[in-house]
Amino acid sequence: MEIIEALLNLEVLKLGSVYFDGRTWNASSEFPKLKFLKLSHVDLEEWNASSNNFPSLEGLALQYCKHLKMIPSSFGNILTLQKIEVYRCTRSVNESAKHIQEEQEDMGNEVLEVIISHW
Repeated sequence: MEIIEALLNLEVLKLGSVYFDGRTWNASSEFPKLKFLKLSHVDLEEWNASSNNFPSLEGLALQYCKHLKMIPSSFGNILTLQKIEVYRCTRSVNESAKHIQEEQEDMGNEVLEVIISHW
């Protein structure tokens, strides 16, 4: 992840079948231009990140993240966020996506769309 985090002009990041050391991703760098992030089949339980790590994020897609406990709650503070797609993840990930949508609505962002699919 250190190499990827060094790519400051990255706009799209799709990680598939990735294994994180200790099943934790501590996002330590900022992805200033990242607009879309997709995590698919990642062996991740904990994802520690803040809205400062992804200040320009517009779309987040999570697929088959069967061990992930939640989407970082600070994603509710990313004002550019327009869509969260969750497909076959844990119930707690589904709930955290809905909670982020509620936070965004409370801040006046009616644009955020949350799509949750189980099958």
